[in-house]
Amino acid sequence: MTSQKIRQNHLGVLISNRAWRAITKGKAHYRLKQLAEANKAINLNLFFFSIKQIDIKTQSIIGYYYDFTDESWKVNLFPYPDVLYRRGGPSKKFRNDYHIFLSQCEKRQTFFLNPTTLGNWEIYNYFNSVSRLKPFLLETFLYKEPRDLEYMLDKYKTVYLKGVTGRKGQQVVRVETHFDNKYACKYFDHNNNSVHNSYYESVEEMVPFLNHFYYGKKFMVQEAIDLIKLNDRRLDLRAELQRNAEGNIEISGICARMSIKNSPITIHSEAFPLPKLFELLNLPSITKEGLTEGIRDFLITVYEETEKKYGKFAEIGIDFALTRNLQIKFIECNSQSAKVSLIKAYGEKTLNHVLVNILSYAKYLLDENYEEFSSSIQTNSSDSVNSERRSEEESKDLIKPTKSSEEQIMSLEKTSDTTIQFAEKNNVNSGTLPAEKLSKNKKESPSKQKRVKKKKPTSSDKQGILINSVPTNNLSKSALLKHVAAERKKADGKTKPKERIQLNEPLKMDEDKQNIWEFANDDSFYYWNKFSRWFKLSSDFEKRG
Repeated sequence: MTSQKIRQNHLGVLISNRAWRAITKGKAHYRLKQLAEANKAINLNLFFFSIKQIDIKTQSIIGYYYDFTDESWKVNLFPYPDVLYRRGGPSKKFRNDYHIFLSQCEKRQTFFLNPTTLGNWEIYNYFNSVSRLKPFLLETFLYKEPRDLEYMLDKYKTVYLKGVTGRKGQQVVRVETHFDNKYACKYFDHNNNSVHNSYYESVEEMVPFLNHFYYGKKFMVQEAIDLIKLNDRRLDLRAELQRNAEGNIEISGICARMSIKNSPITIHSEAFPLPKLFELLNLPSITKEGLTEGIRDFLITVYEETEKKYGKFAEIGIDFALTRNLQIKFIECNSQSAKVSLIKAYGEKTLNHVLVNILSYAKYLLDENYEEFSSSIQTNSSDSVNSERRSEEESKDLIKPTKSSEEQIMSLEKTSDTTIQFAEKNNVNSGTLPAEKLSKNKKESPSKQKRVKKKKPTSSDKQGILINSVPTNNLSKSALLKHVAAERKKADGKTKPKERIQLNEPLKMDEDKQNIWEFANDDSFYYWNKFSRWFKLSSDFEKRG
């Protein structure tokens, strides 16, 4: 990664297409603006984009940034980010482009704040191989045939079925064995915001429902946790952890979530801080202290073990539960936490602290990388100096004080004044460097070298257009091009012909197309985008990101 790339400090936030459309309609999600607010203290070049706004051919992005001068969202052109923060994924239509984009980012050594999504089965299967996490796990395996479900129901009477991926409890079914050997399936209906119940005489009778519910996709069977309850409502916990400005793991909040009555999951629930839960449970002080310490160690262990497999994370949301005898049990991890429970339990101030942590860690990664880059340059420079010194010492040893060498020294002393001045100016030891070398160095003096002037663009019908910002309702390709045409017309009326910069042919880009910016003869630069237009971007674009 080059120092120029590091100094740009672009942090791109990938959001869903739905979130992008909300911005275009002036209804951006409040957490996006809060992230922009938190960035005031960090001062990264922050922008937001969806997968549809990525041009994988030119490795460029049309993205939104929040302009605090007039309190509005504005759109602009951006290079690929130095740091990527994923808050939304692609639809099936754009999944191939999404993977190409991630591959291109990896080649550019982009930092990923959340390297991957954490699938339920994959993370659980991995934790089963980690000895220090086994005590916190539940018996879990992939469903293959009805006998698997029968075995678990005979053993535990109640089990949970979960999709191997998914979030927000959208693929969770609770299956209970009733006293008359009938089975009850219970799940939360997100469309109607209600709990749905169905009953079956046998597991075989239940299978068609399960196939329909999971659309033929894989799901796992897990023993149910004997959860603590308050007022006949189930309780689990969500912890929000991040790495901070020093790169250390920090627990920002642990929220107890109380389910809707009879709901198998705790989504859309009441939330409050962990200390309040201890108060409601009337736990003695010594139990509170021991449990708090145990929970903290468990959370840090989960975070560290997750990073051992997938790499560093800026944040992880960890779901876990307490049994009736206060044992800690792991449920799942989330690399894109919505932080809804955190806001309910701790408020906006804590949310802002979490967002600052995430952005500060991004800055920490960039600064750390820049220091390593600078250190490597200094090391290479030091090695080069040491090598020159060794060569000089070796040459001194080879030149013995014989008569012939003395004659050489005398001849060097008789060289022209200009040659001696050049040698003194460049700290050259005339006793160890032949006069021919001095003469050669003199010819290569930087002051005498021909200055290579950068080729200026020549006139043509392709003309650079100054883009300041595009209104939030003009974001389609056609609308963006109309805006460009309007800017050209506006520029024709305001700019003198001799002051305009024109292009005769596309400026050359690097073969690997990594360097998509081409600098002109003034403080502006040109960019070739997917609409086959040259855009002239003023230097204030660089300041905005």
